[in-house]
Amino acid sequence: MRKEEVTMSGRAVNNMPAGVTDILLDDAQLKHHVESSLREVIEAWGYVEAITPMFECYEVLLAGGIDPEWMYKFSDPGGGIIALRPDLTTPIARVVATRLREAPKPLRLYYIENVFRRPDPKRGKQAELSQAGIELVGSSQPAADAEVVATAIEALQQLGIDDFQLNLGQIGFFQGIVEDTTLSEAEITVIKERLDRRDREELTRFLQARDLPEGKERLILEILTLCGGEEVIERASGLADNKTSEAALENLAEIYRILDDYHLADRVVIDLAEVRGFGYYTGLMFEGFSRSLGSSILKGGRYDDLIAKFGYPCPAVGCAFDIDRIRIIVQKEKLVALPKVDALVRFSREHRSEAYELAKTLRVQGKRAELEVIDRSEEEAVAYARQKGMTELIVLEEGGKRIVPLENVKQ
Repeated sequence: MRKEEVTMSGRAVNNMPAGVTDILLDDAQLKHHVESSLREVIEAWGYVEAITPMFECYEVLLAGGIDPEWMYKFSDPGGGIIALRPDLTTPIARVVATRLREAPKPLRLYYIENVFRRPDPKRGKQAELSQAGIELVGSSQPAADAEVVATAIEALQQLGIDDFQLNLGQIGFFQGIVEDTTLSEAEITVIKERLDRRDREELTRFLQARDLPEGKERLILEILTLCGGEEVIERASGLADNKTSEAALENLAEIYRILDDYHLADRVVIDLAEVRGFGYYTGLMFEGFSRSLGSSILKGGRYDDLIAKFGYPCPAVGCAFDIDRIRIIVQKEKLVALPKVDALVRFSREHRSEAYELAKTLRVQGKRAELEVIDRSEEEAVAYARQKGMTELIVLEEGGKRIVPLENVKQ
């Protein structure tokens, strides 16, 4: 190990905890661009920002149905247990049930924050994730579900992302199918996992080993085929054998009709195998995918029972964007030209005041300007400015101002 790589404590400078990373230079600019674009669209729909603490009482997160294995837990000075937030919907639910209980409904809230989850091979290796999300609180109507989906679509379009689709499911359809069986919660979770992976072979073996009512195995397996356009809802209606599933399909059909009226239906796919996610979802569930990335970039759904766990029954629906993955798409597809510094101002001590005023004038004009702060030759200054992508070097000298256009200077 080189001497300069060691800190006073003896640890390597580049040592970092597992699952976290530095976001620097162009990546930091891209992250800011994504967040600013999402914020612009979200606020245009009437959402206002809510900023919650980085850590919550452990009991609050447990009440939200968060898996304890996800959490970084600590003891607070008072002897209680606190945890870094692994999710932002649960803190929003707490806020609504306490500080915003009397606020007029519906509430439209959004956040752009980080969440923290213990790395796990099944969930991914990231421990710190950047999210932007919206929560529409106080309405149980399909129009609210459709608004959240529409906002998500417009936000991705605003970023220039075109190769995406949102898969819409309704957890009530699946719940209706299994509600009259003797399947345990653990067994239902396994079935959801198999459906999520579209693993027909493993799902078949698992179902055959269970004591299911006649026709249930076939019906559950049929869910794997219920993916496509509006016709999927009609086909599923012919399979639904209970009121819960029928009501779920009616709800999903109305959401689809609203999105069609918004001229956004071409961006969604009906997928009734969309049954995984946080345990607090009670109705619509959806997930957004980008073909260029090949993975999920947003998730959302309805959670009508979550806020009630904090003493205030109130329906709600929301979604969260994965900023880190969206940033990769924007970079990969070259969807934005990052701003560069326009000019470097080089000057002698005698021209220091003049240099400051010149740089200030350039900035007022909307340009980005750096003042030279290293004692180096003009040739070295030119090399630096070119490396930074600047368009000109401005030299203040006895004869006046001299502009060196960098695109004409040989490297």
